[in-house]
Amino acid sequence: MSTPEEDQHEEPERHSFWERHEFKFYKYGHIYAVIYGQVVIDYVPQQPMRRGLKALLIAYGHALSLILIVVLPGYFVYHFRTLTETHDRRMQLMLYVSFANTAIKYATVIVTYVANTVHFEAINYRCTVQRQRLETAFADAPRQPKRSFEFFMYFKFCLINLMMLVQVGGICALYGASDGPSVSQVRLHFAIYAFVLWNYTENMADYFYFVNGSVLKYYRQLHLQLSALRRQLGGLRPGGMLMQHCCRMSDRLEELRHRFGQIHSLYTESFQMHQFQLLGLVLSTLINNLTNFYAIFNMLAKQSLEEISCPIVIGCVYATGFYIDTYIVTLLNEHIKQELEGFALTMRTFAEPPATAEQRLTQQIEDFSLELLRCRPPLLCGLLNFDRRLVYLIAATAFSYFITLVQFDLYLRKRS
Repeated sequence: MSTPEEDQHEEPERHSFWERHEFKFYKYGHIYAVIYGQVVIDYVPQQPMRRGLKALLIAYGHALSLILIVVLPGYFVYHFRTLTETHDRRMQLMLYVSFANTAIKYATVIVTYVANTVHFEAINYRCTVQRQRLETAFADAPRQPKRSFEFFMYFKFCLINLMMLVQVGGICALYGASDGPSVSQVRLHFAIYAFVLWNYTENMADYFYFVNGSVLKYYRQLHLQLSALRRQLGGLRPGGMLMQHCCRMSDRLEELRHRFGQIHSLYTESFQMHQFQLLGLVLSTLINNLTNFYAIFNMLAKQSLEEISCPIVIGCVYATGFYIDTYIVTLLNEHIKQELEGFALTMRTFAEPPATAEQRLTQQIEDFSLELLRCRPPLLCGLLNFDRRLVYLIAATAFSYFITLVQFDLYLRKRS
């Protein structure tokens, strides 16, 4: 038994940088979402918002969304010829591809706006509140999976802010364009519009990433708890306390099974609500990679660094960042899929409990195994597995279309 003097010299529990400033990150994310009219995104609600202020922010969100969806597209369609006007045929082809990329972002914004409106209550209560309840339930769980979650959050935070800086740099570079004042002005407006569209859709993608990162953390913590229970079961020996230990393990296994169902419900609910936005993210990544490949070819074909325009270089950096962004989102899904497979392997070790084990414990093991069989990773729009294979498929498809663009480029050079 420790003395009071020894207790005073015990080192306090060290908290990581994320744990000390976690709520500041969440508050920053909420403010960032509100600026783009998405008050529904509140990662960890810390205090209730006033009803009048919330109604005002919701009205602002609807007004901003309608301006982005209805008003501004008419302006850019009217100036479409000005947007794609250039003396360089290869650059014009690249402008067409870039315009198609913005069109996909525009479609994703429409889907995001409709999803936010339809699923407003679901995002607030079935996702945000459910995640917070699970966070409370796992407060005393093993801390190791939380370090991985923190790394994913750090990486995403730095990547998104870097991409924002790159896009702002691209907008600033358009000030020095030499295609004429009217062309430069329209393209500047279009670049700002594309930047706002990207931020609009990225808010929801970030929220999906946050929920999926939390799901992966809870799965890993639950898996560690299940493995610890399996070791306790393996240590059971016949004796007078065997039935009492079996009853406790049955209760614990039932609790873990119930918690597993809550985590999977959060995962599937979030995935189903965001699947169309994720499809838009995939298509945007495809077009960005296509633009990236063609821009690199364009720079290599000129064979002169002095002729390389700053917007092309910035576009390549942005497309690379966009690809990495999509990759880490699919990587989380890949890890979740692996954790579900790990649960199945762990439950197989439960298949042969001691012969003297209580019947209720055996029943709980069977129920957990059946729960795992029913819980399958959802498909993206019922068509695709949202994992790393999809990212490789995007790169291969972009490269195939890139070859077609190169053929057009060679044809245009022969004509000129």
